Amino acid sequence: MMNRLERMIIPFAVLCLLPILLLAQHGHGDHANRNALDAKAVHMEHSFYHMDAEWTNHRNETLELAGFSGKPIVVVMYYGNCVQVCPILIRDANRVFEAVDESLRDQVRVLAVTFDPENDTPDRLHTYAEEKGLNIPEWHFITGDRADIRELAMLLGVEYSKKSDGHFAHSNLVTVLDDEGKIVHRLEGLNQPVDKAAKTIETIINNNPDGVSHHH
Repeated sequence: MMNRLERMIIPFAVLCLLPILLLAQHGHGDHANRNALDAKAVHMEHSFYHMDAEWTNHRNETLELAGFSGKPIVVVMYYGNCVQVCPILIRDANRVFEAVDESLRDQVRVLAVTFDPENDTPDRLHTYAEEKGLNIPEWHFITGDRADIRELAMLLGVEYSKKSDGHFAHSNLVTVLDDEGKIVHRLEGLNQPVDKAAKTIETIINNNPDGVSHHH
């Protein structure tokens, strides 16, 4: 009798566990959340073009944020050794970019800024861009001085901290800046809908067809 009861209970127990096991398959989201920090509130009126820091992109070009004046920018902060969350963040930034009408897309710039400058050298960034199929004119994978990276993160409301294993806990945030370098849209969390961000970008371009910034 006991054996028969056991035979009935064990499959039932497995059935009960199945949803949990299936959830665990998607568990990298959970692992991700343990390392996710909330994004902070930001001053929407602050123009990022006031930052006079110099950055280096994956093509080994030196640039300043003000050089993108007149164009909407999608900004995402990540690090190259992050294999679970950051590829999704990069993909999210690209989903925003690709949701913009094709005829307007060449007027958009995407900045993927590392907060691991020690490891993410321009060469490493170039390899990363190639691997992701994003070594395209509109995209800039950039690095800079640690203090400048921290300042940019503060302006964006991105929190990040290095852990003992060399990885980072960080906010998952994609930000849209308008043609004057001000924040106009934020997507917090992974796999967020991108339609509103794309429409915001299209409106910016259509309202400023010459791509001239009027910031002072």
